[in-house]
Amino acid sequence: MKPEEVRSLFPIMEQRTYLFSGGHSPMSTPAIEAVRELTEQWTYGIAELYERLSEHVEAARTLYARLIGADQDEVAVVDSTGAGSNLAVELTDLKHGGNVVFDEWSYPSSIFPWMLPPKEDLERRFVMSRNGIIELEDIAEAVDDDTIAISISHVTQGEGFRQDLAAVSKIAQEHGALLLVDGAQSAGAVSIDVKELGVDFLSAGACKWLLGAAGVAFFYGKRNLIERIPPPRAGGPSALRPPGSSPADGFTPKPGAARFQLGMPNLLGLAATIPGLEILTQAGKSQVEAHVLELSGYCGQALRERGYEVLTPAEPQRRGGVVAVVMEDPPDVERFMRDQKVDVYSGHTYNRTLRIDPHIFNNSGDIDVFLAKLDEYEAM
Repeated sequence: MKPEEVRSLFPIMEQRTYLFSGGHSPMSTPAIEAVRELTEQWTYGIAELYERLSEHVEAARTLYARLIGADQDEVAVVDSTGAGSNLAVELTDLKHGGNVVFDEWSYPSSIFPWMLPPKEDLERRFVMSRNGIIELEDIAEAVDDDTIAISISHVTQGEGFRQDLAAVSKIAQEHGALLLVDGAQSAGAVSIDVKELGVDFLSAGACKWLLGAAGVAFFYGKRNLIERIPPPRAGGPSALRPPGSSPADGFTPKPGAARFQLGMPNLLGLAATIPGLEILTQAGKSQVEAHVLELSGYCGQALRERGYEVLTPAEPQRRGGVVAVVMEDPPDVERFMRDQKVDVYSGHTYNRTLRIDPHIFNNSGDIDVFLAKLDEYEAM
């Protein structure tokens, strides 16, 4: 499926210039139809819908696993990136006198769980950026043999900087540490192969670059890590229950990541998410990444030529779909753009930046519309 074919599946593109996939993806026509079908079943055929619960969950797990290079049984459906990030922390072993390493742009849900019992006594080390880059040598300097984990975002939400996960993983492995990754701003936009990159845990919400819905997210855990200790929480769907058994017989967790699925899934969210995963699969992650990087590069370069300070690196390997540009009054620019039917976002990096997030359904013409409107704004 080519980018122009993907574009035809998003009705909003007929009315607006949508450049905010890093916040929430617009709804596609296949997603609209899937939700309509589900609500029809919910209204008139709930028994059939109930019987198909596991089908929806397994379909989502399988599609997402393919996108990130994982095995299906290493993926669980959860309700948010934060839920997956917390789960990864809960599955990380403690070490007396240990430490955990972040960078200054790590997302809060990658940091705050480390401040809760029983991990609040761990030393927390933050690697600061230099000239807008988190340098690998600075990460390496912060990590030692007492480090139990490096907990970072793959692509940072406020700057659009992309970490070299393979290199960071190598640093972690040299010291026996785990690599925990927030993939909310990368999964669905850039190619990810968790096996090749050496990622131990990855969490990503469906509602951004995965073209899905809020209230659905995915947790990946390397198989040997998710089965080495009992799950921190348990419920009916997480239990291995042979025919004729009862809860009184005790709890045996399901093999793989299914042990982390605790209850009824978000049926509407899954219905809206599966079509997005199918679209990304049909487009192919290599094509998606190439298209996204072309547009984010085009946007960043055009802004630099206009004299703006762009925080997002120019080098393709150091960025994803997020383009962050410094503005005097980003919220005012966002409001102006919205009135002009252009959707962008302000509010990150201490409210200094405007963010433009092109995806597979966008084209260079959308960037040109944004730039033309920005010129109009500056001329006022």
